[in-house]
Amino acid sequence: MTPLEERNFVISACQKLQERGWFPGKEFVSSSITEQDIATFEQEHQVKLPSLYRAFLTSFRLPQNIRNDNFLCSIIEDKGDLGPLWLAIDCPQSMNEVSKNIEILQEIRDFCELPEDCFRNLIPIGDWGGGWGPLCIDLSIPEEEIDENDPLTWSLVWFDHEEFDWNEEYLSEDGLLHGSKALPDLKKLLELYFYGALEERFEQEEGIKPTYEWYQDTLKR
Repeated sequence: MTPLEERNFVISACQKLQERGWFPGKEFVSSSITEQDIATFEQEHQVKLPSLYRAFLTSFRLPQNIRNDNFLCSIIEDKGDLGPLWLAIDCPQSMNEVSKNIEILQEIRDFCELPEDCFRNLIPIGDWGGGWGPLCIDLSIPEEEIDENDPLTWSLVWFDHEEFDWNEEYLSEDGLLHGSKALPDLKKLLELYFYGALEERFEQEEGIKPTYEWYQDTLKR
C-alpha cells in the first residue's frame, strides 16, 4: 500500500470499529504524533518502524477507558478453530510513551540476565490476550517476507509474563529475543480486531453473532 492508502486503511479501520459498537459514546481523537516525532524516535532508538504502524501512530488515538488501556476483542483463528481473544492495544499520545514502554520491557533484561542489545528488534504495541504478556512488533522480520500461511515469518509476537526464563524460551542464536507468534503483521491485526474480518464466518459456523455486548459477556464466563 502507498502511504495514502495506509492512512485511509487505518482511518477506515477506526470508523469500522466504532460501527461495530466499540467505545460507545466516546470519540476518537486525531493523533498529535507527527512524522518528525517518529523520525526523532527512530534516530534515538536506531530502528525503522513499519510504514503501516507509522500511519497508525499519526492518524487517530482510541478513547481511553477507565483502566487507561484499550481492550478489544474479536474472533481469531487458532489451529483451524475460531473463537474470541482479547488484547490491549497501545494508542500513545507521544513517542515518549513508546520509549517508556520499551524501557519497561527492557527492565526484564537485568532480571533475566539477558544480553545488552537483545531487545533492539522489539517495539511493544499492547498486550496479547488482554493480560497474557506484551505484544510486540519484531523488526527483525522483513515485511516483504511475511507470509500469512507461515507463522515462522510473522512479525507480531508476544511474551508470556509468567515465563521467567526468557534466556531459554525466547533468546535465539542471533542474540535477539523472538517471542511466540501472535499474528502476521499489524495489517492483519487491524483486519481482525477493527474490521472484524472473521465475525461473519464465525456466525455462519457457530450460529452466534459476535456483537459488542456478546464480547463483553465473554469476560463473565
